Amino acid sequence: MSIKNSTFDNPSIPKTLSQTIYNYLKDAVVTNKLKANQRIIEKEIAKIFGVSTTPVREALLRLAAEGYFFIDSHRKTVVKEISSEELKDILQVMAELDTIAIEHVVEHIQPEHLQKLKELTKQMERVGRSKDIEKYLEINTTVHNKIWDILPNKVLQRTIEFVHGQLMRYTYSRISAFQEPAVLDRSIQEHKKILRALEDKDKRALKSLVKSNWSLLLDKQQQKSGEKGF
Repeated sequence: MSIKNSTFDNPSIPKTLSQTIYNYLKDAVVTNKLKANQRIIEKEIAKIFGVSTTPVREALLRLAAEGYFFIDSHRKTVVKEISSEELKDILQVMAELDTIAIEHVVEHIQPEHLQKLKELTKQMERVGRSKDIEKYLEINTTVHNKIWDILPNKVLQRTIEFVHGQLMRYTYSRISAFQEPAVLDRSIQEHKKILRALEDKDKRALKSLVKSNWSLLLDKQQQKSGEKGF
């Protein structure tokens, strides 16, 4: 049976265009160029890219579904406000998901994976010693992504990627936490231990190390919440 042209709406919109706008807006939120509760005007974004509002709306709907924007019943779009409680929730979920993931990863990791992780861990240690926190977090994220790429369970992988994407909104909170030498040093040492445990295929150690690694930020966030009286 043939499908008529009228079956689908707007089939000619290039996915790359909507994706470009999506990346642009997401990066602006993550880097704090767009502030919490700041209103986003579709026509203004469309003018920047020289396009109609359709791909802009498409990108905004995706980002709203992912928690970056809020769109009300009148289609007013604002940057979603982030909260201390939400960050704690995200970190707790990430700790649980990553603990599950590492058990699967250890059974499928190959020598070439380990070699790449060794290289990245060395880079991360060098950058950490230089106190370049933003670069450190960038490599840290790459290390985690490389580990998650090994997952044979792609549903689990996509779930982790989605939740981790929520964490990216809190980049400045993470930078603040890692500016403390004790936090940064502990992170470096734990990543080195995780690498050794992966080489040894030590599931028990890996589960403990992964939870401890995520608790770095979680403990710091709970400490901040206590100081503010939450």
